[in-house]
Amino acid sequence: MAYWLDQFHIFLLVLARVSALLTVAPIFGHRMYLGRAKIGLAIMISFVAFPLVAERGLDVPEALIPYVMMVLAEIVMGMVLGFSVLLLFIGIQFAGQLAGLQMGFGIVNVIDPNSSEQISIIGQFLNIMAILIVLTIDGHHLILQGLLHSFDVVPLGGVELKEEIIEKIIVMTNEVFVIAIKISTPILISLFLISVAMGVLARTVPQMNVFMIGFPVQMGVGLAILMVMMPLFYLLLTKSLGDLQRDMMVLIDFFA
Repeated sequence: MAYWLDQFHIFLLVLARVSALLTVAPIFGHRMYLGRAKIGLAIMISFVAFPLVAERGLDVPEALIPYVMMVLAEIVMGMVLGFSVLLLFIGIQFAGQLAGLQMGFGIVNVIDPNSSEQISIIGQFLNIMAILIVLTIDGHHLILQGLLHSFDVVPLGGVELKEEIIEKIIVMTNEVFVIAIKISTPILISLFLISVAMGVLARTVPQMNVFMIGFPVQMGVGLAILMVMMPLFYLLLTKSLGDLQRDMMVLIDFFA
């Protein structure tokens, strides 16, 4: 009985790390998914990872407080790894917000069910496209592979919270702005040139209502550039996924 009780405690530690990552990660933790489905997915992945962890063995503390602290450490690690994935999609939504503001969609906001916040409709479109592309190229497998790899590098009960983790998260947060600028630059430059042309036209033909003409022109050009840049968006997203996998491995090493 004591053996099976220890195995159950080990499984709870695995479940804590897995469920924390799946809760924060954007694809698996979306609020549109049923809570029972997310719980079932976390349990299923934990059952897959459990044999890999149980064979190493673990001295489960008998006291309650040390065991609770161990569970909290696993939750923190899972949340940090999930947040590193979330940063990529935050950058994509930020890029859509920048582009949508310049296109004239700044007043047309929708409620994002994932964050319950108002975001640009272009940001929501890019976020949905990013999720579809990630699922198409099996990018979610990279997240799960990183999760399983974390059990090899950082065994249960071996989580250490270091200063390097915070520094790495800060660096990855800075990359959010870089990703946003890379994605939105074609639209921003095109709309800037349209604005310059409208300004020259207003000085040349004062009788023309440039505002009434420029508003639909900016929306049309912005949407056209958005469609044309989809291949570039795909390339940037695949490269960002490769960088994300590298950053996840670095984060996992810092926890060891």
